[in-house]
Amino acid sequence: MYYEQELTQAEIAKQMQLSRPTVGKMLNRAKEWGIVRIEIYSPLENVDLVLNQLQGLFNLQGGLVVPTTSTDENFVENLLFSQGALYVEGFFPDITTIGLGWGYAVGSFVQKLTVKGPKDRFSGKVFPIVGSSSDPSQWYQPNEFVRILGENIGFEPLFLHAPAFPLPQENQELFTRTIEYQNISALWSDIDAVIVGIGSYPSVPDQATAARFGDLLQEKEAVGMLATYFFDRQGSIITSENDLVIRIPLPQLRNAKRVIAIATGLSKVDSIIGALKTGLITHLITDERTARDVISSARN
Repeated sequence: MYYEQELTQAEIAKQMQLSRPTVGKMLNRAKEWGIVRIEIYSPLENVDLVLNQLQGLFNLQGGLVVPTTSTDENFVENLLFSQGALYVEGFFPDITTIGLGWGYAVGSFVQKLTVKGPKDRFSGKVFPIVGSSSDPSQWYQPNEFVRILGENIGFEPLFLHAPAFPLPQENQELFTRTIEYQNISALWSDIDAVIVGIGSYPSVPDQATAARFGDLLQEKEAVGMLATYFFDRQGSIITSENDLVIRIPLPQLRNAKRVIAIATGLSKVDSIIGALKTGLITHLITDERTARDVISSARN
């Protein structure tokens, strides 16, 4: 009645015609005799186990699994971004260069990321790893993310004023010859940390997929994208001769010391699995429910 029906000791005493102290003694005796056993559930130990499983499956260096059983997506996202920001702040003593991708997850995460104490404790540079989208959404303007993060942590912001998809090829060559692009691309060769989101396929906004790939993404069964690179569930990058994008080249992305991906949502399980299998990601920030589904699906 007390543990299963959640009645109070007073309610039980009244129903059973006993004194309240007698009910209390009976409950204590139930614990002493082993009829009732109380266990303390530690969510931190639990998510450590989940993170270890992710590291073993996908050869990750580290990451963060935020403990939550909530099905409220807004609550989970806010918790993920705030806790993930605290996690990444721990890297700041070892970071002097940060490359930023685009998307809702990266933009929301950047707004939470800051440093405790004086901003001049650390110094470095922050810059985009992809050009800007023609889509007016704030989530696809990486220069704005760079500005915000630079102000939040005291790093020097460096901007890339170029479109992400500069069709035709002559336009791409025009932008890549600029001094501004050359300066940014030199930084891409040796990055301490890259922060990216994991997108689904089909994507919103579309990211010029028809011009870049035609029907190739459907034929190759794309499941997601990372820094404008599309991949299938096995982690194979889908390439096309027409995939003209101003972005960090794959070899430089693979060379980054840390590639920190932020992703949440059960609808993104296949996208997260594919992204992790590319081998590009070194650290994953996600929530417990998503992580468990990724592990279960990857093992099946």
